[in-house]
Order: sequence, then C-alpha cells, then structure tokens
Amino acid sequence: MDVLLINPPWEQLSEDVRAKAMVKNLTPSLGLGYIAAVLERNGVVVRILDANAEGISPAKLPQYLFQRGWQPKHIGITATSHTIATALAIAVACKKALPTCTVTLGGVHPTVTPEETITYDAVDFVVRGEGEFSYLELVTGRKIEVIEGLSYKRDGCQFHNPSRALIADLDQLPFPAFHLMPVAKYHPTMGTYRQLPAMGIIGSRGCPFNCTYCASPAFWGRQVRFRSAVNILEEIALLVKDFGIREIQLLDDTFTIAKNRFREFCALLSEADFRITWSCNSRVDSVDDELLKLMKAAGCHSISYGIESADEEMLERIKKRISLDQARTAIALTKKHGITCRASFMFGNPGETLETMQKSVQFAMETIPDFVVFNIIRPYPGTEVYEWACEMGGLMREKWYMSPESGAIMRLPNLSRQDLVKAQSQAMRRFYVRPRYAFSRVSRLRSLKDIQMYLEGFMGILRA
Repeated sequence: MDVLLINPPWEQLSEDVRAKAMVKNLTPSLGLGYIAAVLERNGVVVRILDANAEGISPAKLPQYLFQRGWQPKHIGITATSHTIATALAIAVACKKALPTCTVTLGGVHPTVTPEETITYDAVDFVVRGEGEFSYLELVTGRKIEVIEGLSYKRDGCQFHNPSRALIADLDQLPFPAFHLMPVAKYHPTMGTYRQLPAMGIIGSRGCPFNCTYCASPAFWGRQVRFRSAVNILEEIALLVKDFGIREIQLLDDTFTIAKNRFREFCALLSEADFRITWSCNSRVDSVDDELLKLMKAAGCHSISYGIESADEEMLERIKKRISLDQARTAIALTKKHGITCRASFMFGNPGETLETMQKSVQFAMETIPDFVVFNIIRPYPGTEVYEWACEMGGLMREKWYMSPESGAIMRLPNLSRQDLVKAQSQAMRRFYVRPRYAFSRVSRLRSLKDIQMYLEGFMGILRA
C-alpha cells in the first residue's frame, strides 16, 4: 500500500447532538472517495479507513495498523471544524505507529486555516481546496515547491504555494471509490430516508452565495460547476447495480438552482426506473410548481430548506437573499406535491433578539413544515460571522473547535448562552409537542419502524 486515507471519528459534539435529538447518522467522506479514485486511476495503491464508521479511536489506531500489517508511505486525513481535534490526534497516532510516513491534512478546516494546521508537529503537509490532483502530485513524487494548493514547512518556516485552479469539468473525475468504503454501514439521519441501504452523491461544486455563516465558498469557490445529468445517472446506476443502493441523498446545497439541468436530471431518473427514492437540499427561491411535480415523479420524497430566520432584517444581516414569501410558497408547494418538507432555522447570529427568535418559531408553526430544526449558530473559521466574533471578542473560547461541545459558542451583547439554549429547547417543544402536529404524523405512519423512529425522536425532544 502506498497511501492510506483516513476519515477521523467524530468527538463529543456529535455525541451530544445525537443524544439530544436522537439523530443517528453515519455518512462517508466522498472527498476521500474522489481522491482515492483519482489515485487508483493513476496506479497508486490506496486504502480508505473510515475510523468513524469502524469505531477506531486515535488510541486504537496503532494497534489496528499493526494487526493488518499496513505500512503506507503516505497518510491523508480529512477534517472539518467538527473533526479537526480528532484528525490531529489521528495524525499523532500515525506518526507514533509509522514514524517515517508522510501525513497530510485536507478538507474544509485545514483549507481555511493552513497557517495554524501546518504548525502541528505531526502534520507534514496541508492540501488546500479540491485535493484530487494536488495530492496525486504529492504522493507520486512531484517537487513540493511546484505543487499548487500545497502548504508545507521547512527549517522552521511556512510555505504556501499558489492555489490550484478549480476543476472546471467535473465529469472528468472518476466516481468515488465506493469499493474501498464500508458502504453497508452507512445510513442517513434517522427519519430522512425511505429505504436502506443509502448513499450520498454530489452533483455540483461551488456556491455563488455569500451567507455569513457558511464556509462552503471558501473551500469549493463561488463559481458553481455542475456534473452533467448523464454522468450523475451513471453513478447512481453503479450504486444500484454493484452495491444494492435503494436511497440516494443529493448532498449539494446549490444543485437545484440550475433548473434546466435539474429538470433533465429528474427526467432521466424517471426514465431509468431504478426504483430508488431520494432526497435533496434546496433553496426556497429555486423551486416551483412544475419542478416539484417532476421531482415527485422521479422519486423525491424529502426536501430540506435552510430558511434560517423569519425576521427580514436578520435575513439581510446573514445575506441569505431569500424572502419570507418565497419560503411560504416553497413550503406550501412542497407539501402540495406530497414531498416531505424539512426546514431549518438558526438562532444566535449577530443582531439576534428574543423577538427575532420568536418570529422564527411562529413562522414555523404557521407554515407547518413536516419537520423543523432550530440550530444554534457555530462560527466556523472561514466565515464572515467567525471574523465578526474574533474582532468583537464574541468567542466564548478561542479555537472552540479543538474541544467542541453543544450549545452556544458566541457571546452576543444582548443574549446569554443560557438564553439561546433555552430558546432552542422551547422552540422544539412548541413545534412538536402539540396535538395538531402529533395527529398529522400519526396519519403518515407506515410501519413499526416508523413508530419507533418517531417515538425516539419525540423522547429526544423532551430531554433537550
């Protein structure tokens, strides 16, 4: 083996969230899947270790490698802000087990904090942004000084090579190396799927929007690049044939904004008749009656909308670029076509008040999405809100991501941490613990599994 790619385990934050909301999900790192596929296509022998799915902690990693006789020359570890602490612990464990191996970190967090990430002794390199070709060049021996998108250190100094140009034609990439992943162990968040086994796919990269709380553009870029509908259908066909996948999650935030392309995708999916069900994320300003009808006919059973706030001024502050009228229309049309409507709201942005949070709760109760979630904002590095928090002294702990926990991370002038946590708990109870909602859900129960799922979710809400 030349290369080992590792998806690190989640730490305390995910455990807290799962315990409170009874959300049980396990998803692959498609980023590592794409990198592995590119390496294999170029003759590199590679494995993927999903330490999260396999339950391998940093402490267990050396023994795990030793028992299997794995001695890779290069180890690549992906990291988000939620997993950077365990990713670094994994890096230390790798160096302990294999002192001569080269350890590289990539993913969103290392991309937006390369200067900080490269300072750790166990980290030899950081790959910034789309990592497929930068990492390929690194592990195949190209001179590090000319590898675009690479950060490294030498003689106590840091070097950050120029960024690599975005991949313009996503169809040139091979499909993720699913055969290297424990596909049977993956499943979406409880209640978001109709069938198992399930798998996520990505149909586009990039985001043209500039929401203050999102780090996606800092990683993928603002130029949206779409895979062709035919290419996506070929990947779905592979998943259905080779892995028995029955449910697909479209993980893009922005795929539906290209309506003509999305219509083509729905038409092709209907013609293919894979007998799968699927869900997606969308924006309330990028769906209409005709499109939702096509989506339903093609097997879509659930759409998630990020509404974030029902206060117009707050929407302007966070640069969401949607209106409440658009949100009302999208929710009503989605339900009209028999598609489960999920809506998310966010508490704790700068300018938030008890009144603005109350508006969001009231909006949810009036429009009645099938499911809602009220999140407390996390100021991720690489976002505008993180910069605001740093400048205004609004972070309760510097580098909060090194020991993540649930609850509020930012300090607001007019709201305490306790105010936000209390508002979140009350919002969930007000929406879910009422006869009207309970009756609406009971009428949709189809199996004992559904009953168990809703009961567990209900108990999680009561404990929150």
